[in-house]
Formats: sequence, structure tokens, C-alpha cells
Amino acid sequence: MTVSRIFFHNIFFSFVSLDIVLVIDTSDSVDSSDLQDAIDFIYNVTKWLKIGPQDIQIAVVTYASDVKEQFDLNDYVTNTTLLQAIESLKSTLKTGGGTYTFDALTYVKTTSFLSMRGSRNNSMKAVLVMTDGQSTNYPLTVKTANDLRTDLNAEVFAIGVGTDSKRNAEIQGIANDPDSYFVYYVDSFDYLCSVVPSLVPKLDPDAIAMGVSTCPTEAPVPVSQTQKPEVASSSISSNVIIATVILIAVALLSATIATAIIIERSTRVPSFTSMESQISSIVNQYGNAPLGESPASFDASQLSNVPDLGPREINLDIMSPSEFPQSLDPIGFRDLELL
Repeated sequence: MTVSRIFFHNIFFSFVSLDIVLVIDTSDSVDSSDLQDAIDFIYNVTKWLKIGPQDIQIAVVTYASDVKEQFDLNDYVTNTTLLQAIESLKSTLKTGGGTYTFDALTYVKTTSFLSMRGSRNNSMKAVLVMTDGQSTNYPLTVKTANDLRTDLNAEVFAIGVGTDSKRNAEIQGIANDPDSYFVYYVDSFDYLCSVVPSLVPKLDPDAIAMGVSTCPTEAPVPVSQTQKPEVASSSISSNVIIATVILIAVALLSATIATAIIIERSTRVPSFTSMESQISSIVNQYGNAPLGESPASFDASQLSNVPDLGPREINLDIMSPSEFPQSLDPIGFRDLELL
């Protein structure tokens, strides 16, 4: 229902009679004190409405495993007698049984709005369902609510009671659209009275309901502030935490690997085979060097990585032929001195 349709709905209600059926869940999940609060709620709604044969008529249906109409639409046609009948329900109603919401809606459609039950042919029809849990047959419950809208052109309001009701999609399936207009959520039966000032003008545009003085301060929860956005926000926060933990773990793993590599390299045992090869290479260089009057120097920096020797310099002095002893053939002999 768009804003314009809601506007014309209120204007139209102010000129025609209205038949309202209040449907109350009395299953075993509702305790006796909750039931008292539910009765107080419909009493506080009713006392602001204009009750009469040409105005508003109200019937009350209770349900659990069984369905019972406590009184018909035309049983009480004055505000005073109707309020007395509602108050008397406190001493007669009991709780217990399953949540057969679809049976209650079927009963309302097929029985409560019959002319023999006081329904008027030219009246508008409205249904208010109050429940604290999902029914035993979700698809059938929603289908029956749709039938009420289609066959009787009824406007269906729904009140979900309890923190779990905010995650109960059936509540929105029962009610007309938009949910922001036809659906209410309250955390417990104690807070039902906070719905009164908002609900009454929707049923009677001429009525102005005041707040209930003994009502707790919590306001009804709009549909836009249900658990769905909270779950999404929680999911986003969880993803951020998981990503942060993964990044920290990767950083720690990288640091561990780098440390292990440094330790391994610093404690590596030198290869003697490699050291011998380096010495042999230097000697060969010396053997192939040209003879001359001056000594040839070779930088042994290749041995700088050998821990036992350290950086050394090998000086290779080469004797000229005139310095060789006379008893030796100078050709083919070299005096090698490793300093």
C-alpha cells in the first residue's frame, strides 16, 4: 500500500463502518502473565474506538491447537459493554497447545465475518493477529492470510511478540503491505501497550489515543530495524576480523622463514672440497704465470669465506735463473714459497 492509498484508506474508514476481528495466540509458549498483558492491550485499543452498530464492531478469536470465538461482532455494541466483556476474559482464558495460526485465519475467513455472526455487508474488514511464534504450517498460514485479503478485501495487521519474532518471516507474510504500516514487533508482552497510540488511528482515523501511563518506556520496533540489518553488520565485522587474523598469520610465517634462513646460513659448515678447489685454482694460476725479475702477487680473496683461514694474501716469489744454485738445472725448477 502506497502513501496515497494509506491516505485514502484513512479517509474511507472515517465514512464507513468497520468490522474488526482480534486474533490472539494462547499456545503453550504464552504464560498466564503474558495472556493478561495481551488482554490489557486489546482493552486499551478498544477504549479509544467508536463502538456501535453504525461504527466499529469487534470480535475476539483465541487459538492454540483449537480455535474459539470468545464473542461475535454484534454481541456487544457499546463501548462500555464491550470493555467489560474484554476484561472478563482474564478470568476465563487459559493457555496451552500448539500454534495453529492457519486454523485461526481460516476460521476468521469462513465464520467470523458471516452475517449471522454480526458482520455487515457494507462494512470494511480488518484483522489483527497477535502471536509470539511461528505456526506449525508456515505456507498454509500465509496462504490463508492472502485469501482473507483477496476474498474479503480485509486489511490484516500482525504483531510479533518476543525477540525471536523479529526473525519470523511469517509475521510479514500474514500482514498486508507495506510492512512498515501493518507490522509491529515488541520484545515482550509487557511492551504491547506501546503499540496503542500508533495502531488506534489506523483503525479509527477519528480517534486520538493517549499513551498508557503504566506502559514501559520501550517503543515498538519498526520493521526497518529488525535483526536483518544487525546480522549483515555482524557478518561484515566478522569478515574484517578474519582477514586481519590471516594477514597477521602470514606476516608471522614470513618472519619465521626469514629468521630460519639467516640462522642456517650463519651456521653452515664450510665445504673442504670447495676450499681445496680454490687453493688448487690459485696454485695453477701461479704455475701459469710468466717468469720475471719481480715477485708476482695474487689476491687470495677467494678464500675470504673460509672461516679457518680468513682473508689471506699469497705472495709467490719467483727466482731469476741467476739466483738458482749452480748444481741445479735452472730450466724447469721453481722455488715456491707460500707465505
